[in-house]
Amino acid sequence: MQTRILRFLLFMACAGGAGSAPAYPDRPIKLIVHTTPGSGSDAAARLVAQEMGRRLGQQMVVDNRAGAGGSIGVNVVAKAPADGHTLLAGASSVMVMLPAVSRRKLPYDADADFAPIGRISASPFLLVVGSHSGIASLAELLAAARADPGRISYASAGPATNPHMLGEMLSLLSGTVLRHVPYRGPGPAQIDLLGGSVDMQFDTPSATLALIQAGKLRALAVTGSTRLAALPEVPTVGELGYPQLQLLGWTALYAPRAVPPAVLALLQETLQQTLSSPSVRAGLLAMGSQPDTLIGDALLQEQRKSRERWRQLAQDRGIALD
Repeated sequence: MQTRILRFLLFMACAGGAGSAPAYPDRPIKLIVHTTPGSGSDAAARLVAQEMGRRLGQQMVVDNRAGAGGSIGVNVVAKAPADGHTLLAGASSVMVMLPAVSRRKLPYDADADFAPIGRISASPFLLVVGSHSGIASLAELLAAARADPGRISYASAGPATNPHMLGEMLSLLSGTVLRHVPYRGPGPAQIDLLGGSVDMQFDTPSATLALIQAGKLRALAVTGSTRLAALPEVPTVGELGYPQLQLLGWTALYAPRAVPPAVLALLQETLQQTLSSPSVRAGLLAMGSQPDTLIGDALLQEQRKSRERWRQLAQDRGIALD
């Protein structure tokens, strides 16, 4: 009933009394994902987009725009027409972490340029190494790093992404020198990890679980507050003495800031319905993610709070992105 009322109000607002303008959405919706295909954000966005498009009566098409730590894709949506036909699947790395640690002026404002629709998933990261490395624990990894400072390298999806900052924080907290090797996305980083070109990586369960189960990667720690049900033998960072490394990476949907309120309300309600779908919930859980229904201004407040936490930690530890 509420959806029908929203659609009626939306139609009346669009028609403006003339009856000439079509109701929203009147064509496919482009969902910009700022990472390469195969990332945790990409997988969650594709799952949610399929169901949201079905409920909205228009296809929601995923368009990957990776690069510059994710800011390229984010800026595309910030500058897009605010008609609800271009949306962003924004990860915490670009809405929280990058603004928190960047010294340069970003091409977008994570708070002012976007209308928050809602969060779709939240997931811890796994610290993984190649099984060929022979490293079986975080203690062994850090011992190797202390024995030869700078030799142990870690891959990330780019500067100021969550995996990069987790690696920097681990280095600082453990008193080791870990060498950062940035990539254009988590997929290329994982390829080099499997090939032995880099030694470790923080990555999502959705991207690593199958490889761990196949014996190609070994998980040393999880950045959540509890162990994963799929990997109950893998300790949390808190259990290993590094509670400051606790971090959930999340993905949320955003529209350009000036989107009509009726369009935003319809998208928010549709997202809530989508995340209540048993098939979507099951799909997210299978990826190692939790469905997350933080909607609208509640999402905006949470990302501001989280950003201040990481900005303060970055200042305290001397981490900055020029």
